[in-house]
Order: sequence, then structure tokens, then C-alpha cells
Amino acid sequence: MTDFVAVGKISGPVGIKGEVKIVPWSESTERFSSLKSVWIGSDPKNPREVVVEAVHDRGRQIVMKFGGIDNRTAAEELREKLVLVPDREVVPPREGSFFIDDVLGMNVVTEDGKSVGVVREILRLPSNDLWQIESGARTISIPAVKEFIRSVDLGTRTVVIHEIEGLLDL
Repeated sequence: MTDFVAVGKISGPVGIKGEVKIVPWSESTERFSSLKSVWIGSDPKNPREVVVEAVHDRGRQIVMKFGGIDNRTAAEELREKLVLVPDREVVPPREGSFFIDDVLGMNVVTEDGKSVGVVREILRLPSNDLWQIESGARTISIPAVKEFIRSVDLGTRTVVIHEIEGLLDL
């Protein structure tokens, strides 16, 4: 059985011919242009394979056309689905970087061990990523920069952050 890794998320349709916008979950968008097929699904456990017919790299956004998705209605049905590749095809992130898929769901604690919450979403912004931490009934936004993110331990699934005054306040 093949394991899959999410490399992006479909944000919605483009135009009327079945193309979709993809928010890449990797630093390098060039990798998308070499894909012949990808797997689409709500989670990596039960995706379906689709043929990639066309790729347009628009920097922090990719537009793709898949075989069998030929109109806006079909493309709309793919909104919020993950774009996956087999783990053997994954391009490893550079030192100090992580796959979004790996960070989602990690527990977040401060340097002194205080529990903050769980990483629920990562927003890709032009200057840096913004990690959305679910903390009870509220969401805390932490910039993904070394000043705040001290360590990410994939083994224990823990992120340690540096807390500055006001960072965790409402």
C-alpha cells in the first residue's frame, strides 16, 4: 500500500473549463510542472488518482487542469480537497522547514512547557507563513519565523514557541 503526502490544497475553480487553483504546501512550485498525475482526496488515506493535463505556475498559487474535470461544476466539487503524491515522489524540505501536512495537528507549548493548543491551519502569506493555533474556543496566530518557532519535533509531534508579551492574549 502506498503512503501519500499532501503537496497542496485546492482552493477553488478557475474559469469554466474545469481548472482549479491550488495553494502549494511546499517552497518549490516548480515541482508541480513535472507531475503527470496526482491523487485528490479529503485525507491521504483514500485518494483517487487523476491525470494532470496542464499546469500554470503563478508563484504562490498553481492552476491545474485534470483529466475528466471539464467544467466549473466538476472543479467546484474539488474545493478544499488535498493534492497528494506518493511519499516516494516527495521532494524533501530544506533544513529547518517542514511539510505543512506534518505540522498540522501538532501540539504547541511554550518554552516553559505551558500548553498553548494545536496547529489547525497554516496560512501561506507573501512574507512568511502564519500558523493558526486552536486554543480552546479561540485561534492564536503565530508567525512561522525563528523568533517565535523555537523547535518542531516530528517524533513527539510538539512545537515549542517563544512567548512574548501579548502573543497569547486575546
